[in-house]
Amino acid sequence: MNQSLFLKTAVPVRSVAAILAALLICVIAACTSDRSPGEDATRVITDMTGRKIRVPDPLTRVALFGGPTGQIAYILGARDQLCAVTSSLKGSELISSFDPSIKNLPGPRSTSGHVNIEALLLSSAQLVIAGTLDGSIVEKKTSIPVAYTESSMNHGLDLLKEEIRFYASVFGKEKRGEKYIDYLEKTIDLVRSRTKDIPADKRKKVFNGYGPSHLVTLGGDTFMHERIVNAGCVDAAEGISTAGAKEGLHSGLSEMSLEKVLGWNPDILVIDSGTPEEVYGDPRWKNVNAVRNRQVFKQPVGVFIWDRPTAEAAVLYPLWLAKTAYPERFRDVDMMAEVKRFYRETMSFNLSDDQACSLLAGKYQMKFGPVQGNR
Repeated sequence: MNQSLFLKTAVPVRSVAAILAALLICVIAACTSDRSPGEDATRVITDMTGRKIRVPDPLTRVALFGGPTGQIAYILGARDQLCAVTSSLKGSELISSFDPSIKNLPGPRSTSGHVNIEALLLSSAQLVIAGTLDGSIVEKKTSIPVAYTESSMNHGLDLLKEEIRFYASVFGKEKRGEKYIDYLEKTIDLVRSRTKDIPADKRKKVFNGYGPSHLVTLGGDTFMHERIVNAGCVDAAEGISTAGAKEGLHSGLSEMSLEKVLGWNPDILVIDSGTPEEVYGDPRWKNVNAVRNRQVFKQPVGVFIWDRPTAEAAVLYPLWLAKTAYPERFRDVDMMAEVKRFYRETMSFNLSDDQACSLLAGKYQMKFGPVQGNR
């Protein structure tokens, strides 16, 4: 062979190396792909119990069960990936005002343990995210993959952050998840920094009294204890355990005797039904510090009422309570402005002054009463 001709027509060594490298990448990609030729792509997610679940990629149709956690889809900007939700989310007045289309989504899950399987199947869900009871029902009756959340009434900040990161990984919204967590941490740090030097005997004692009697409460073994402490206050029900299920009440709630509450003599009483004026006029409460000093307040209601373990309440409840208990330490904090900022920056909801005022006054309505039924 003519050596000069070979040298003129041969592929340069550098080009050969580049071609081989490209072929190697293709081979590696083919070997590591989650799909065979002609099959849809999938990926594996890890739920909050450590289970591995294979789901379609991209994941575009998620059924999200659990009223309080439904708002996380809005925080993550993943609303368009939902195909079914819990009916209580559809009943949120605030959600409906900013997302009227939520009413068109199927609501196959009403309360815990009540799942309409036919409605779920019609939603063509690729994945169901649910608590233990609802998820087990779906797994028994369908072939839809189920990712389990951590069902606990002791839903503190650490578990909430874990929950946000789980949802963010499912929806592919990791940056949005970290943005919320940063907002949460900065707010709690602010509240703690301004209340940390309050002497123990000067801290306000708070009782959350729900239901028409104002005697149903969340005990010291629930998420509410941490929120009250984060606000620099004392939890009147600190020594009471309520995390177990109670007949007729949501898990985590229990009814106290009036004598016990009068003995605690709270400085602040937070109610979720009726009005402060009604409590002030009730002779049974007249000797309680909160009544004598006119420190009875209605629980705010946003996407969900703030007495539930939600992402919105984790940020806003401690700030609201601290501002309520120690106004002199939070003179520069305008709760109207803070509420508007939170929903604008985390959920892209631009609340008007009237909406923010209604939210703080607890005027927004939900489909289910604050303490009735297991949501």
